[in-house]
Amino acid sequence: MREIRIIMHERRGNALTKQKMNDDYEFPFTLNPNIGCLFACNYCFLQQYPFNRHAEFGTEVKVKTWVPDRLDRELRRYRDLPQHLKRVQVGVTSENFMPEVMVRTRRQLDRDIMREILETFERHWNQGNRWMVHILTKSHLVGRYVDVLARMRHMVQIEMTLICSDENTRRQMERYSSSIQRRLRVIRQLADNDIFVRIMAMPFMHGREEALELRRITFDQGARAFKHKGLNYFEQDEVLMGTPRRRRRRNDTVLTDLLVESGEPVEDETRVVVMPVSDGKRRWIRLEPRQMPVLRSGYARLNDINWGYLI
Repeated sequence: MREIRIIMHERRGNALTKQKMNDDYEFPFTLNPNIGCLFACNYCFLQQYPFNRHAEFGTEVKVKTWVPDRLDRELRRYRDLPQHLKRVQVGVTSENFMPEVMVRTRRQLDRDIMREILETFERHWNQGNRWMVHILTKSHLVGRYVDVLARMRHMVQIEMTLICSDENTRRQMERYSSSIQRRLRVIRQLADNDIFVRIMAMPFMHGREEALELRRITFDQGARAFKHKGLNYFEQDEVLMGTPRRRRRRNDTVLTDLLVESGEPVEDETRVVVMPVSDGKRRWIRLEPRQMPVLRSGYARLNDINWGYLI
């Protein structure tokens, strides 16, 4: 059995991290409740510098116990941003629902950090400060939050990662993650509560027919959207053997015709909205008008708010 370390991280920073917004599809903000991840997936970019400086890959997690309080302050600080910039992707550099972390935090602090985060977003929405929340996960334990997620169905999208439909491949690539069947069951549980689920077939290292089959299987369970991208950080053969070697260049292979409300552009349709100009270090210098492609993101299914270039 591997030895893991779970540390309660008390050194405060920002809850919301501003993004450079150089890409049309980027989120303005990310939020990571933890530093490090215990799932240790073969293809994970956390193996690389600088992430491996902050937590030992696959065996160490630092829980940001201060995030809910800091998030509350920052949502108030950014209250007057244009509506289309009030969007957060949660769990980009860590898994949000790791069983060992959830148990330790409950036992040691008698707290549920993720529930506190969700309830903070919910409270602000109810007060008129409306943010869209995108939760990345490959854990079936997101199902434990179906009560609060159902209340937040108008403002939340669950982005469930599935890199394949074959359990043997899943074990080989994602040894400590939830099984495919458990993920399919929680997709059904979320869908039955009218919670929007997007399948993140990323990184998908199989062919077109396999991607189609994965989309069919997950949509049968109630998923509404599908996002696809191939492996882009490491050489595929080495990843399959468990010895990843970093690529010199990114190679974002996408089967674009399989995408469904994944942020794909509407053909020849653009809108002018103000967007951040960055100094290159994720500091926003100013907002200025920019012609943006209209993106299908599933927002119109969830609420009637004007999200600018997002529908």
